[in-house]
Amino acid sequence: MTSVKTRKGTGCLPSPFILGLWPFLDIIFSWYLRLKPLRQDKIATINIELRCHRGCPVKLDDGSVISPGDPLIELHLNNAWFLHKKRTINSPANMIWELRSAFSEDLKYLAEQIAEGNFAPEIKAVHGMTLLDRASQRLGFTVMELPDTPWKHLRRFYLAGLMQAYHLQGARRLATGTKPLVLKELWMSRLKLLEKYRR
Repeated sequence: MTSVKTRKGTGCLPSPFILGLWPFLDIIFSWYLRLKPLRQDKIATINIELRCHRGCPVKLDDGSVISPGDPLIELHLNNAWFLHKKRTINSPANMIWELRSAFSEDLKYLAEQIAEGNFAPEIKAVHGMTLLDRASQRLGFTVMELPDTPWKHLRRFYLAGLMQAYHLQGARRLATGTKPLVLKELWMSRLKLLEKYRR
């Protein structure tokens, strides 16, 4: 049986022994989802997955509506970036600052690629899941609550494990935080991405 431990404010998290499996699981899921790095010139903060929206129509804060079947770019944090940065950054605060800055630069690069036609013009939005909703709002994403389902709790458990395994700030926050990290959904329409991040 998989053992877990509960800390105040964090809910169930993987034990240190089980946590050692998370990088291996990350490799398997990345292969299964066919994730691709956003950039080839350097280690980016973003891996991408092309997929279509499944579920109900979603109205974003700029008035855009994402309908079932609309093509999306799914954003995934590239954990190789954290491993690379850990060699030179040992401060949680500096890691978060570096992540926000690098993620913003990668969104600019993504906007350029979309504007130059390197992604299908039918792409309607970028989408992702996060435990760090405040930072995502500062980057311009629409942040939405997810329904309380077993899938949500399983996904949160998995991402919390990734944060412990890879992210310096994530491990510190999960160990000392007093409020649970809540899994939320991120959206940004194609139009807003181009308006905000195209150079």
